[in-house]
Amino acid sequence: MGQPEPISTIIARQLAGLGIGREIKRASVGNLWPELVGSDIATHTRVLKMDLGRLFVSVDSPTWRQELLYQKEAFIKKLNRELGEEIVADIIFTGP
Repeated sequence: MGQPEPISTIIARQLAGLGIGREIKRASVGNLWPELVGSDIATHTRVLKMDLGRLFVSVDSPTWRQELLYQKEAFIKKLNRELGEEIVADIIFTGP
């Protein structure tokens, strides 16, 4: 008999078999956002939804929206790295 598998490995395999692992990753983007962008940005933004690879984020001011546009590609890379695959293709910043 081999060594026991970690429960995380078993769960990941089961989710992949059910075809819902990617959906769970999509759903977790909103929870990852504050951690990955930091508290300053998180206080000025709110994740609205994920739709067809696009992450919609509400921003509380035009100044913050402009600043976040400059960092958009870095955010996409950080999110996808954390998720372990290409889940976020684009970020749409909305707001005033």
